[in-house]
Amino acid sequence: MERDDDPTVTCLTPDEAFGLLGDETRFEILRVLNRAEESLSFSELRTRVGADDPGGFNYHLGKLTGQFVRKTDDGYDVAPPGERVVGAVLSGGYTAEFSADAVPVDGNCLHCGGRLEAVFRDHGITIDCTGCEWMFTDPEIPAGLMDGMDAAAAPTVVARWLRTLDEAAEVGMCTNCHGQLDSTLYLSDDEDAPDWLEGSGLVGMEFHECGRCGHRYNRSVQLAVLSHPLVAAFHYEHGIDLRETPRWELPWLKEDNATVESTDPLRIAVPMTLDGETRTFVFDRELDVVERHGGEVLTPEE
Repeated sequence: MERDDDPTVTCLTPDEAFGLLGDETRFEILRVLNRAEESLSFSELRTRVGADDPGGFNYHLGKLTGQFVRKTDDGYDVAPPGERVVGAVLSGGYTAEFSADAVPVDGNCLHCGGRLEAVFRDHGITIDCTGCEWMFTDPEIPAGLMDGMDAAAAPTVVARWLRTLDEAAEVGMCTNCHGQLDSTLYLSDDEDAPDWLEGSGLVGMEFHECGRCGHRYNRSVQLAVLSHPLVAAFHYEHGIDLRETPRWELPWLKEDNATVESTDPLRIAVPMTLDGETRTFVFDRELDVVERHGGEVLTPEE
């Protein structure tokens, strides 16, 4: 039930939004204001934009004022929606594509032990095995993340972007439109699970879908539990900071390294071995730890 004090969100239609922004002068106004450290007067803003016609400039500025630009006693400032427009364009998410040769990646394939490389593919960067052609991940990365960086930084960028996606999924926020995500855990043999999941070798996946824009982000059970405090603490005990370590450097993240112990209630066991010590965490349907076993350090002879 809606209350009188509930927030009201009023959105421009796509035609209205793109109509306001579909002009080079208007985007330059937003870009200049976004970079300004203080409010700009009409004349200063026009000078920085490089507009010769005061009348035409005033027309374009007037179209932006209210929704994308704020007028104050001191001049003009970029409004949050205008700042987001500039950020979206500069990120390359709408306007740029990748183009570079593949670069080597530290770590080995979790399946065959082969060499890994980062491959630039249009709007994404994949981490591929050169031996068995297994693709570890294929995130759609805004090309602007690589702006000004050497291609060799691609693996680091991928790792950071994946962490960003995971953190957004965990708080239920869509990285595409900032809407709310609905999350569902499917086992590979669930009747209503996607057909491709059954033959994937995965025990299950967590599916995240935005109810507003339809954007989807999926991750295996093993990847979904990486951020659990007990999992992070176990790695930290062994000198591994999961905030910095790329996931393809964790050998236990194999597709088949999880077991369904029971379905009612659901219990999924995930063993993790670090430096010869194996600890098994058992998760429920919400992927909270309900049991943990092990902790014995094994010697090479054992």
